[in-house]
Amino acid sequence: MASEVRNVVSWGKAIASGWHPGHYHFAAEHVPVGTYEAILDFKIWAKKVMAINCYFTVKSTSQKIQLTVYCQETGRYVLPGGAIDFTTCPTQAVYLIEVHADQRKRSGLSRPL
Repeated sequence: MASEVRNVVSWGKAIASGWHPGHYHFAAEHVPVGTYEAILDFKIWAKKVMAINCYFTVKSTSQKIQLTVYCQETGRYVLPGGAIDFTTCPTQAVYLIEVHADQRKRSGLSRPL
């Protein structure tokens, strides 16, 4: 069985490919809470932590948001309780995003549609 190809890129490669990570909101007050469909545009390796920054466009509003997936103890980049491996999951695909908030941050779960 062939292993899946990682499709997370570096910041430089994302910029060279024409993506604009700065257009995506990541601050809690700018990421909508709730459940909604979003397109995973691209993914970039985080610089200072073991994580993947995922850049989504919310389908209903075209809002651009960034959600971060951290490396788990298993060495996989999955959300708690999730099954999607964000090192290999497809981009340009629609995901169902569930974003929850507490007083300090927002966290999301996603699954492909």
